[in-house]
Amino acid sequence: MPDYIDSRPQGTVRRSSNPGTTEDGSLAYFRASRNGEQVVQPFGKSLYPVCDEGSYFVATNATPGTAILGIAAADGYDDAEALLFLRNDEAAGGKRVYLDYLRLTCAAAGTNGTNFAYAMDVATGATTYASGGTAITPVNSNRVSTATAPVTMYFGAVVTTTGTTERLVSHGLLRTVIKVIGDQYLFVFGGAEKVSQAGMPTDGTLQASIVRNCPPVIVGPTDSFCLREFAASQTVAAQYQFEMGFFVR
Repeated sequence: MPDYIDSRPQGTVRRSSNPGTTEDGSLAYFRASRNGEQVVQPFGKSLYPVCDEGSYFVATNATPGTAILGIAAADGYDDAEALLFLRNDEAAGGKRVYLDYLRLTCAAAGTNGTNFAYAMDVATGATTYASGGTAITPVNSNRVSTATAPVTMYFGAVVTTTGTTERLVSHGLLRTVIKVIGDQYLFVFGGAEKVSQAGMPTDGTLQASIVRNCPPVIVGPTDSFCLREFAASQTVAAQYQFEMGFFVR
């Protein structure tokens, strides 16, 4: 009689560490939890699995309560000006950055800016960052993990070079009047479950909490992402506190 062969599928147990990458077309063991469940790739909004493995990062202004000055005269769309710049510094074939959310809190409204709008684009190749802004170091939201985010990030009055590889992925209007101190603008990537309150005015002088659902955005190796703001007739920059979440796989 032949020896019994256990044909049940088996995987490698990795609860709190990323098993790394395998080239396309190669054989690989599936990943398992300590209880024997198969771990599947955790897309969507259930992000505790990626946090548990040390792949989720959060970026904010360094000092709570201290805002960062934006673009001084962003009175019209200009792809040489950005409020936020993020570049994936991984080499070709490396990990990708998956954007989750971005929240802006207005600390100073600026001067004269109306029809406050935004635009988001992605580019690839050599960095388009030129100068300006405040360098931001994202932190791992899993305190156990020592993994770091392979990104270069700036927020504020950022100057970028214009390129031919840019793709506009989202744009829209946030306010028809000048911003109000205390306004919050939440951009949610890849989900439509969050919405602003029905009938909420975007004019007037009341504080607003505005949600904009954006398409899923993936920033691949050597790719960059920019958020650009602009408002008609703006002459003095607004100031913001911000928070951004993303994961790397």
